[in-house]
This record gives sequence, C-alpha cells and structure tokens, in this order.
Amino acid sequence: MLRSGMLLVATPGMHDVTFDRTVIFLLEHDESSSMGLVLNRPSDMLVSDAIPQLDAVARPERLYVGGPVEQGTALVLAEPVDPAAPDMYFMNEGIGLLDLTDEPSPRSQLERARAFSGYAGWGPRQLETELRHGSWILAPCVPSDLWESNHQNLWAQVIQRQGAMAEFLHTYPEQPWLN
Repeated sequence: MLRSGMLLVATPGMHDVTFDRTVIFLLEHDESSSMGLVLNRPSDMLVSDAIPQLDAVARPERLYVGGPVEQGTALVLAEPVDPAAPDMYFMNEGIGLLDLTDEPSPRSQLERARAFSGYAGWGPRQLETELRHGSWILAPCVPSDLWESNHQNLWAQVIQRQGAMAEFLHTYPEQPWLN
C-alpha cells in the first residue's frame, strides 16, 4: 500500500537519468500529491558549506540531491532527540523534516540529520500511474536506509530485501546492452 514512510525503488527499466537506480523515501502521499527525497544521490557540496549549523550532526557530511523539484531549497531529514519536537514536518516513526527557520541552532535537539537540495514530487495520481507501469518497486523502509552512507550500494541492498525477483534485479547491470 502506497503511503508515507515507504521507499520507492527505481526499476532497471526506468531510463530517466534523474531517477536511474534511485531510492526515494516517501515523505507525503495523498490524493493531491506525493513528495519524497532521493536517498542515494550525493552532490559535491558539503553540508558545512551549505548549512553550517548542521555540520555537527549531518551524516553523511555531503549535501544530497533530493530530487529535481526546487533544487537549491534545503530540506533536512532529521531524527530529533525528542520525537515530539514541534518543529518537525511529515513526522513518521520519529523521523521528519526539520524547520530551518527555527532558532536557536537545532544541533543540540538532533540525534542525526541528512541534508538535501530539492525533492521529488508527483501530481494527482501520477505516482500511482508510474507504479502501475512498473517504474517503481514499493518497499518498506528500514531505518538504516535513511542514514546509509554507502550510496552506491543502497539501491541493490533495498532491492535484494524484496524477494526472489528482486534477487535477480539487484545484480542487473547498469548498461545491459554492453554485456
């Protein structure tokens, strides 16, 4: 069932450079729209350069490209020390988006954080249509997926957990026509 807190895993047949072999954490899903963060697309920028107040808690230390929508807008996925923190959005099992306008510095209030530039977004029923066409595999999220620093292996790790057909897919070559 499609709902926030799930992972969207791009199938090997998706030939969209933006989403090729991506793993997306779904922050929000309802009848009007869906929003998520790509977990395995690091940028060349360090969090300390983009959002200095998060430097002490950001893991990994790189800023990630969360998706093609509103790139340049900072979004911070965070696990607060107190899960009842009022300054978090899209809370799901103790994880949410940090309100960067909140003062003072959020460092002392967070267990860990991961910073993104932009997000992935879908209009009404767009994501359901993409799922029906086989562009995505819907998978449960394991908490360690959100904080995985080995971005190159995340896609294969999540695929491998999905069962028999997924066992085959996780070894699918990036460019099968070269084999």
